[in-house]
Amino acid sequence: MKKTTKMWALLLCGALIAPGLASANPEEKPAPAAETVTAEAPAVEKEKTGWEKFLEKLPKISGYLQSGWNYTSNANSSTSSFQAKRLRLLLDGKVGEKVDFRLQIEAFNGISGSTNGNGQKNLQVMDAFATWKIVPEFKVRVGQFYTPLGYENYDISPATLETVDFSNIVYRMACRNPYEYNLVDYGRDLGIMFIGDAFDSGKGFSYLHYDVAITNGSIPCKDDSNQSKDIYVSLTVRPFKYFNIKGTYNWGEYKSVELAGGKGVGSGSYNPMNRFVIGAWYDNPKGLNLRAEYGHMKSAVGGVDVVKENGAYVLAGWHLGKFLPIVRWDMYEDCVNTGTANNYNRILLGCTYQIFKNMKLQVNYGHFMYSGDAKDALGYDSSEQLQIMGMFKF
Repeated sequence: MKKTTKMWALLLCGALIAPGLASANPEEKPAPAAETVTAEAPAVEKEKTGWEKFLEKLPKISGYLQSGWNYTSNANSSTSSFQAKRLRLLLDGKVGEKVDFRLQIEAFNGISGSTNGNGQKNLQVMDAFATWKIVPEFKVRVGQFYTPLGYENYDISPATLETVDFSNIVYRMACRNPYEYNLVDYGRDLGIMFIGDAFDSGKGFSYLHYDVAITNGSIPCKDDSNQSKDIYVSLTVRPFKYFNIKGTYNWGEYKSVELAGGKGVGSGSYNPMNRFVIGAWYDNPKGLNLRAEYGHMKSAVGGVDVVKENGAYVLAGWHLGKFLPIVRWDMYEDCVNTGTANNYNRILLGCTYQIFKNMKLQVNYGHFMYSGDAKDALGYDSSEQLQIMGMFKF
């Protein structure tokens, strides 16, 4: 009788436990209660339905909104405004087994000359490129893409940036063609780029990454205005996990034209301009985040500098669970237009709070310091900025 009672108790326990095992991992078949299991049962693959197969072939839709409040103040004036800084829509799909495609649209493009008659922001094609991933060491990208000049324009997006805004290395160097627009153009260009990762460490990263691009050297979504092409050569060396060193050089020749967004500099169709950015970055997702970059951009026409600018920043932060407090020093120097607000030193204090996976809150306070010609032209020697922005991804 006792043996029968024990047997029924064992069978009852097995019956109660089995549904729990099945719900925890639906692809793993539970063993019968009366059998002794000596090894893990093989997983049973569930055949995909026609609807699931159809959905897999559709492009993946994602995007993000960055919106919040911005306050600026100096000795002469102050502004306070709610802002929608960015609204991006991305479509990522597969053209073939080794060919991917990306389309990215910016819905709050505020570049001068591209707004409507009321000064309202409009749509802009950011990315439209295909990448043929032949092997990890050699990939080919064609279309309109972000150029590899610096970390912030290539390795970081607004969705992953530690601060609300990029440094002026991005806004003035990587994202600006001073000959055809002279304002931010998002660091995009039309062309072809060769990409590769070599010397696999066996620890989840490669020791060397390279990018070689040939582009129009014009503003996005526009044909080249001369026969010369831009050339970018970029190398990233990662000696160990979490740390890398990057250097990028860009050579180009540009035609000086005047568009609705702004008047270009120089004259003629083949004005030379060279840019380079070098930097180092250590980022431990559970500890220190430390990054520094220096950039230089120069063009001389007839022996006279029409563009000569320098920029640098050092950013330090520490990952504390959902919090990332940071401090950043950055500077910019326009050696030609010395009396503008682009000549500054700035100290920025900020913190990012990752509320949950697809939502974060950023608070940044920046103190700008001006001297020399900039101070005299502006009429003040400092200004303040406070930004409170939310990033919402989907």
